[in-house]
Order: sequence, then structure tokens, then C-alpha cells
Amino acid sequence: MNKKYLLLFLMIILYLANGISSLNVISITSDEGSHLSYGIRILKGNPERVNPEQDNSKMPISALNAIPRGMEQVFSKNLKKSDYGERDTINGRYMTLLFSVMTILLVFVWSKQLYGINAGLFSTFLMVLCPNNIANAVLVTTDSYSVFFLVATMYFLWRYANSNSIRDFIYFALLLSLSQLAKQSLIHLYFLAPLCLLLYAVVMHEKLHPVKLLKHLLIIVTVSWVIINAGYLFYHLFIPFGNYQFSSQFFLQVQNNLPANIPVPFSQAFVKGLDLAKHYDELGGGFAASSMGNVTIMGHSSTGGSFWYYYFVSLFFKTPVTYLILLAWAIIILIKKENFNRFIKKEFFLTAPIIYYLIVFSFFYKSQAGIRHIIFIYPLIFIFCGILIKYIDGKKDFLILLLLSLFLLISVAPYFNNYYPYTNQFIGHKKNAWQYVGSCNLNMGQARHFLEDYLQHHPEIKMAPEQPQTGKFVLITDQYLDVWNTGKYAWLRKLKPAGELFYSYLWFDVKPEDIVP
Repeated sequence: MNKKYLLLFLMIILYLANGISSLNVISITSDEGSHLSYGIRILKGNPERVNPEQDNSKMPISALNAIPRGMEQVFSKNLKKSDYGERDTINGRYMTLLFSVMTILLVFVWSKQLYGINAGLFSTFLMVLCPNNIANAVLVTTDSYSVFFLVATMYFLWRYANSNSIRDFIYFALLLSLSQLAKQSLIHLYFLAPLCLLLYAVVMHEKLHPVKLLKHLLIIVTVSWVIINAGYLFYHLFIPFGNYQFSSQFFLQVQNNLPANIPVPFSQAFVKGLDLAKHYDELGGGFAASSMGNVTIMGHSSTGGSFWYYYFVSLFFKTPVTYLILLAWAIIILIKKENFNRFIKKEFFLTAPIIYYLIVFSFFYKSQAGIRHIIFIYPLIFIFCGILIKYIDGKKDFLILLLLSLFLLISVAPYFNNYYPYTNQFIGHKKNAWQYVGSCNLNMGQARHFLEDYLQHHPEIKMAPEQPQTGKFVLITDQYLDVWNTGKYAWLRKLKPAGELFYSYLWFDVKPEDIVP
């Protein structure tokens, strides 16, 4: 085996070992149960959205996470468990982790094709150590799946634009369609992809042939119809548009402006999922009927609203400093070394999704529930950073790369087995992280087991009471920020935390003088 491919193999093995260690010790997070439940229902042949709040964003790809339990049931038909699905969830996490390896391989391949094999290995190294990637790759959610499908779809779109190969176009059409079974936000690819191809054609002075465009459109429509409906088990097709009971204002307006007898060619479960996701986004967080709490960032909290800078701030504080420096360095090299036409042929398909989704999610969405919703931009950044390996020269540049890589290891290592609440050095003391990145960027319930064990060994520290008391207390960041507007712990929110525990909890040392009558 080539030594460089051996290095790739070793990085993947270390990545898997790290992930397996993490997935077996973190607690079941807030929405893993509902993702697994929907996956089980898909395996049983029922994709219906039975619980609007729980099922609104759940997708057929979660059936992969239900396979381990399904296999157990096949070999033991009378199997029953009494652990409320904890072991099934942990076993399901292995499927997400294994699937995420395909993203790593894709990062290697794309970077290698752009800048050479050494660049591919460097981009892989960055991907393997990304704390936000690791955190989500060990959960039964759809975020890691969305990473692969966005990157894979854009990869084959890039290949097709440069090769004009019908084979690359078919792969693109397949992945574009499959992405709709992984994450609802990837429906934007149906808008982003044509925009990219159009801009590419304009810049490269390519002629647009109507017959060819029509043929490709028919391929996209056909493949999308088959794959999306197959993913939803062809459940309730061709229901008249007027028969739908929509929840979102967007779909209600569309319904009011179209003839009621038009049959919808897609599964009711697919359409209803888009409607429910849009409804909860329109509603915003912090209400009893919401699917998420208040949006919190930079010391601000919004009920039913959002902040245009939410993802920019989240990316700045939750991205390792090494990545920020490498990205800036790569942009400088791109400006100096590449002309605009070469940029369009190469890096444009990496940068377009980053810019598009940052704009859309920042200015047109209220569902701002952590950086996990936008982690699919990281692999694109890492591939782009491969340009450094192609152009840098001299011992000084390589020494800087080495030092930045070591700093990355030092920055990420303290979060071993608890990567979700990662924040970089710009935060300062981690007890202040909640002030900068808010609650959803720090907690999904993943550190509960760690806290329970800690409290057993430190009996002098208690969970915070709702009424004022003296002593040492622990409170989760969600409750300290009161993301559900319960009004509880108001007395404790007047005090500043003395420290943090596992990056998701705050602890307080309450003195008699701290309690105001």
C-alpha cells in the first residue's frame, strides 16, 4: 500500500476510535429519540408525521440508525427492552459515525483532484480533527448526513460543469435527490445548483442549448420523483392540494392561490414535513408550541425572533483558531495565485454553498438552534485550505503549518468525549461561553452522565433549587438563560457563575449576602 494512502487509512482509524469512545459515554441528547423513532417507523413502513412537534424535521435517512435494532429484532423476535431506547440509540450512533467516513473520503478525493495528494491528506487531517464534525457524527440526528450529501452533490456538480459528462450529471441528479431524504434545508440545492451552473456558463462563455437543458431537466425531475417518493415509501401520492391541512403561512398562501384539485405528485409525508418545518421556523423559539427555545447569542435572547449575526458569531467562536488562520491564509493565496476564470472552474463550487447558506440562514430563517445546522460548510472550507499545500514553499511556511496543526490538537484535546460545546480561545474563560455563543451551541443534553458522576463524587455541590438558598449549585445553561421563558431560577440568574462544568453547566457559590430579599 502506498505510504500516503496508509496515512489516510490511519487517520480514519483514529477518527473511528475517537468517535466510538465518544458515542459510548455521552448521554442521549434532546432529539435523538425522535430521530430514532421516525427511523423505526420508516423501517416498519409508516412515514406519516404523527407528532407535528417531534416529527417536523425528521427524515427517512434515520432508518439507517434503526438498522441495529431491526437486526436484533430479526434474530430475537420476542426481544423487549426496558431502558427507554438508550442502548438502541447508542447502537444507532455507530451508523452515523460509519456514514461520516464517506464524507472524510470525499474531502480527500476532492482536495486531491484540485491540489494534489498531499493537499488531500492535509484537508483530511483538518476534517478528522474538526470538533463540530466529531460532535455530530456520533449522534442519531440528520446533521452529519446532510454534510455528506451537500458536499457530494456539489462535488459532482463541479465535475459535471468541468467535464460536461452525462455520467457526472447522473451522479449529481442522484445525490441531489437523495439529499432530500437527509435534511430539509438541502432543498435549497434545487435553487443553488442552477445558479452555479448559470454563472459558470456566463463566465466561461458557454452556450446554453435548449434541447440539452430540457433533457437534463427531465432527468432531474424523473430521478427526484422516483427517489424522494421511494424514500417515503410512495406513501399517499397524488393527494389534491386542497385536501392538505397546512400549518405554515407560506404553504397556506400557496394553497390559496392554486386550484384545489391539483394532485401533488410527491408523498404526503414529504410535503407535510416541509410544511411543518416552515411552520416552526415562522413561529420561532421560546413558545410552548415551539420546537426549540429562545434564540440566544452574544448575551441577547429572542422569543420568536432571530439574529442576522447568529451564524457568523457562532462560526467565529466555535471554529478552532487554526482553521480561521488557515482560511484567511488560503484566501490570500487564492487572490495572489489564481485568476477569476480558474477560480470559477475550481474553487467556486466550494465557496458558493458557504456564501449561499450563510445568507439564507442568517437573514431568512428563525430556526437558529446551534452551529450544527450549518456544519456542512466545514468540509468545503477544509478542501479549499488544500490550496495551501499546493502553493506554500520554504521551511518557514511548513513550520507555521506544523505549529498551527499542533495548536489545533491542543485546542481540541480538552473536549475529548464531549466535543459538542467546543469553543475556541477567543472566548477566554469557558464559564463565559454562554454569553457569546448562547445555549444551543453548548448543550444538547450530551453531558448529563458526566454531571451525574461528578455530583456523586462532590456531594457539597447540588442541583440549583428554584428558591433562593446558600450553597454551591449547578444549573444548565438553558435554564440560566431561561430559553423556555419559564421564569424559574430568576434569583440565580442575577448572579454571575463562579465556574463551569463540562462546558454545558454553570456552577455558583451562593453566599448569604448574594440573596436579596
